[in-house]
Formats: sequence, C-alpha cells, structure tokens
Amino acid sequence: MNLPRAMLGRAWVRACALSLAVPLLLAPPVEAQGPGALDPALAAATFDSAWTRVRDTYYDPGMRGLDWDGVRAELRPRAVAAYSSSELRDVLTEMLSRLGESHFSIIPGPSAAAFDLPAAAGDAEPGLDLRRVGDELVVSRVRAGSPAEGGGVRPGWILDGIDELSMDTLASWVSEGAPDENVERYIGLWFPISARARLAGAQGSEVTVHLRDGSNEERSVTLERAAPPGEEVRLGNLPPLRMESTHRIETLPGGGEAGVIRLSAWFPAIVPALATAMGDLRDVDGIVLDLRGNPGGLAALVMGVGGHFLDEPLSLGEMRMREATLRFVVNPQRVTGDGTRVEPFSGPFAILVDPLTASTSEVFAGGMQALGRARVFGETTAGQALPALVTALPNGDRLLHAVADFTASDGSRLEGAGVTPDVIVPLTREALLAGEDSALREAFQWIASHPD
Repeated sequence: MNLPRAMLGRAWVRACALSLAVPLLLAPPVEAQGPGALDPALAAATFDSAWTRVRDTYYDPGMRGLDWDGVRAELRPRAVAAYSSSELRDVLTEMLSRLGESHFSIIPGPSAAAFDLPAAAGDAEPGLDLRRVGDELVVSRVRAGSPAEGGGVRPGWILDGIDELSMDTLASWVSEGAPDENVERYIGLWFPISARARLAGAQGSEVTVHLRDGSNEERSVTLERAAPPGEEVRLGNLPPLRMESTHRIETLPGGGEAGVIRLSAWFPAIVPALATAMGDLRDVDGIVLDLRGNPGGLAALVMGVGGHFLDEPLSLGEMRMREATLRFVVNPQRVTGDGTRVEPFSGPFAILVDPLTASTSEVFAGGMQALGRARVFGETTAGQALPALVTALPNGDRLLHAVADFTASDGSRLEGAGVTPDVIVPLTREALLAGEDSALREAFQWIASHPD
C-alpha cells in the first residue's frame, strides 16, 4: 500500500487513501502527447487501459446492468480515430458517464501540474490552513506557536502566491481537471489542498508566501518550515503520518459548558485519545466534534467512535465493495480502559464540517445525522465518501474511479452530494479577520438551547 511521496497534500491524500485501507495510486506520469495528430496506437492503449481498469475494479461486477463490452465495442473506434488528446478525453468521459456515477472522471495530463510535486519535498510546513472563499484562497487558521504565527500571518489574509507560483496559475491548473458536474465543490476541495502541498517541504527549509492582509496591503513573508503537530503514527508500509487529536472545555452562552474535540484524521491512535477526551468531558452539557479539514482514514473506526454517542448497536450505513459489504454497526462504549462502567454520552452532540471534510469523516457525519443523533453545522462536505483509485493512463492523463459504494442508514448516498449541514454556516473572510468561528458559535448556541 505505497503512496508516492510526490503526491499532493501528503497527509490529506494518505488519509483518504486509507478509507477501508484502499490505496490511492498514481503511477509515474507518461509524457503528454506533443503537437500533431494523436498516435492511434496510443489512443487505443489509453482507451483500453481505462476501460479495463474500470471493469476490474468497479464495485458491482455486473456493472449495474450496463453492457460494458458493448460500450467498448461502440466507443473504442472513436477513441482510436481521435485526432487530439481533447477528443480522446471526450470519448473517455462519455464512456465513464454511461455508469451514471459521480466519482469517475478523466484528469487531463496538463492539469497534473496541480498535483505533482518534487520527490524531494518533505512534510514540514509553516502552520497555515487554507480555504477557498469566493475565488480567493484565504488563511482559515494559523497554528499556535507556528512559524506563520511568529511571522505575523493572521486568519483572513488572502494568499496570492507561494514562492514563484501565483495562486491564479494554480487555480487554472486545478480548474482544468474539474469534472462537468460539481465544479465548484471540486475546486473548493483541491485548490486549498494543492496550495497547502506547496507550502510543505524539508524541515528547516524556507518558503515565501505572498499575502494581502486585513487592509488588503500586500505582504511577502519568508517562513521556516517546521514539523507538523500531532502524534507520529505508522500503518502498514506507509511513511510515518501525523495524527492530531485535541479536546477542551468552553463556556456556553448563558452559562454551562461544552466539550470540543478536534480530530485531524481517522487512525487507530484516535481510540485512546478519544477515550481520554470522553472521560474528561463526560459531565459537560454538550459535545462538539470538529471534523473540518479531516480527510478521513480507516473507515472501520467510526463504529467505535460512534459508540461513545449511541446507546444501541445501530448502523451508520454500509460500504459495498466488489467482494464484500461492510456494515458500520456502532459498538456502544460501556467500559473504560481501566474497567470503569460508563454510559455513552447522551447530551446534545454537534458535528462541524466544511468542504475539506471527506471520506470517513463524511461516513461518520452523514451516518450520525441520518440517525438523528447529531446536528451538523458548517458547509457541505467534499462528496468524496468512497475509496477511489487514481491511475495514470498511457497518454499521461489520470483516471479517477471509485471502487466501492456507500449508503447511509436512511438509504442516502453521500458520493458526489456530500453531507449537507442541518445549519449551513458559510465561511467568510470578515469573520476570520474578526477572530470569529461562526460554525462553532452556532453549535454552542444550539447546545445551550437544548439542555439534556
């Protein structure tokens, strides 16, 4: 289960890759076709590669009743006759559209520049979180004690460039790979991820960020990259990963207390961390689970985590794969690690999500929402709930294709649609500049008005 170190958003992609332990694969790119007519042999090889890959990995071996052989017989001659890479992509896109799925697309080779990074890049970073607000990339969080905080960077500032790369250029690269459907959601997900990947590098190295502050004055700040926070975890033969879990108690409007738990990803290390958090927060009036920016991880962990909030072994949904179906049945947590008898938390439970909430985080948030156990606040999630593969095609393009299907307990599908919050709270630059966390504030107000 190897992931290339040249991939975008290393921690993000590694985490997404682990949903049900299905790897995200990207073979070394083949040089894109140059000027002139497209080589028919290359076009045929590209079509055959994409068609075969889908046939062999699609979660329904019956292809949902679609005559996949007939699709090949119909469309392959058009692919071979394609004059340009663009014409070939049109044929491949039509082939994928026959499945009627949202998570299948062709990423053009030229837009791979948005995703490929130098192999020598490391995992240290300056401590910035980014989100797309309108057409801009905005600093959404500055980690306490980070080089970015020391350099004076503040939430709400606009990122215009990283070293010599302008964000306008990066945005155009990302846009070239956007599917026809859900364009805004695609860009909202991959634009900040691609930018953050370029902020990463070797520990102690420097990166220059070009920003506009709260007064829209241009600033260029050179920051040293530092090791990211969190516990180093290892899984299989993946490189070391960082998993951060924090919890705190805050005062609610009008009195009372709420616990706030933040998970950066879903790895086994969250099990003891969450048990500690729930022990510390057992007597609060409500709990907020912050899954904003959480890309997912090991999907099976939702069963144990859900057990801290559900008193019955209810199902959060099921993941259907080619060879098996996994039902995410919650395991109510009734005993602590030291043997103390407890009951699952029964008070108000809120979940915070945003456009970078994906994969396992969507499974958990969507499942708890469907059961009526959690109220969800924030912005619609990524709609990337399924484990997927990204495979290089012979012409240098990429094939994105899902290998499983997930439905929540109410029968709803999250793939492509995402989790729609019960209370939609758009991220705004004005709130960030004012130091406000609007989604968290709304969750606190709800908890305060719904005492247990």
